Amino acid sequence: MQRSDWTALVQEALRDPRRNAARILGWDLPDAAVWQAVALVSVLAVLGLYGTLLIGGGAANAGFPSPFAMAGLQVVAMVLLAGLMSGIGRMFGGTGSFGGALRVMVWLQALMILLQVVQLLALLILPPLAGLVSLASLVAVAWVASGLVAGLHGFKSQGMTLLGLVGSLLAVGFVLSILLLPFVSLPQ
Repeated sequence: MQRSDWTALVQEALRDPRRNAARILGWDLPDAAVWQAVALVSVLAVLGLYGTLLIGGGAANAGFPSPFAMAGLQVVAMVLLAGLMSGIGRMFGGTGSFGGALRVMVWLQALMILLQVVQLLALLILPPLAGLVSLASLVAVAWVASGLVAGLHGFKSQGMTLLGLVGSLLAVGFVLSILLLPFVSLPQ
């Protein structure tokens, strides 16, 4: 693929994420390539995180584990989210598979890395606008994620898909908070 193809793919993700999902899912990629892409975007996301921390001056006291551990956590999170995306989507009548959900997760993560670069540039060039850029990025990710999931599962309504994503994230967060509560030490 040429650079112009990638640019068009990113533009399509923002304009018509459902069609973008169909395009991504239609690529004839071996499973090994998808798993390599998972590793690549995980490493790039961690590099972006630590780069942002270094520029912001918070890397020394951020309390994050090593970059290697963060990359491993990123891979695990992507795989778990792909599993949830395929499982919960099928519970609601969707047709997506785990392999398709993993491709969608990789593409969504790649798009979020691009947005992270834009946010970082905004922080460096015009710091007062960095907050607005972050807010716009959040809205863009929600729009694109709901469209990609709707495209993955064949859902008709992108709005209902967005509500389903938000509800699923809240439910998963609630369950995780209950499961992880015994491991949290409270100050005395």
